[in-house]
Amino acid sequence: MVKGAGNYARCGGLSLVECLVASALSLSLLTGITMIAAELITATQATERRSDQLTRAGQLFAFLEQMVKTAGLPSRWPKPPGASPQVGVSPVDPCISPSAQGVSKSWGGIWIVDLAALDCIDPSDSGQGLYIERVEACDAVCPQHALLPVACTNRHEVLPSHDGWVFRAWDGGVVDRDCFDQFGWGSLSRVLIYHRPRVPTRDRSSDLVLRQALPGKGDQWSTAKALIEGVTMWELGSAQLADVPASPEGNRAPVVTVALGAAPGTTAEPENLIQLRRTLIAPSLLRALLARNKAGS
Repeated sequence: MVKGAGNYARCGGLSLVECLVASALSLSLLTGITMIAAELITATQATERRSDQLTRAGQLFAFLEQMVKTAGLPSRWPKPPGASPQVGVSPVDPCISPSAQGVSKSWGGIWIVDLAALDCIDPSDSGQGLYIERVEACDAVCPQHALLPVACTNRHEVLPSHDGWVFRAWDGGVVDRDCFDQFGWGSLSRVLIYHRPRVPTRDRSSDLVLRQALPGKGDQWSTAKALIEGVTMWELGSAQLADVPASPEGNRAPVVTVALGAAPGTTAEPENLIQLRRTLIAPSLLRALLARNKAGS
């Protein structure tokens, strides 16, 4: 019996104690590998979340910069006397139809608006919004409603004065095409971008939304559509640019500060947020700055 017990006390040529020690070491090694693998997975997931955040932020700022490129009259259009950049925090009402504004020497621009003061926006939306008017030149065909030079309506004048543009319906005729090409004509589009915070009771995530003015519909706007998901914070301010007088509010460039969560449409801990800031300078203001610097040099 003792001899038989001795045989059971050995495991693959090793004693039972040696087998237990080897098993303990194997278990410890497996535990360590599991912990390392878990840490690697966590780090990979964090990297993926951060990459997703940076991608969404990059998409947002790329979109805004694309909008800003046409936030003003095209540079090749002749400027009427007294035209000035239309950007910043100067009073503007997106609810007023462009056709009701009459003749203007300056179309297009960027403004920071108070949503609570807009009667054409959902009353449940509040805070600040970024209102952008875009002007794109018409090379061949323009939409039914377009910016048309007032000078082309004064056909009785031998040398019509360039007093600006008016937004109105265009019948598609080409009788004034040469005049249009001389003074410039184009399409006008308007967008409003703002933040909608998360509302758990309404199953609404925290998103940055975009609304577009409906062409030919007066003050009517489209329903809000999510532009970027997972935006937990959206702040708008204005930057006083160097060498620009502080008095004209229209010479202030809007500053966008946005914080994005770790995942689209979810709430993230503060340590998992990224916050980025960008200053938006409309082409008209940029040209004014360059001209001023050139004149001063």
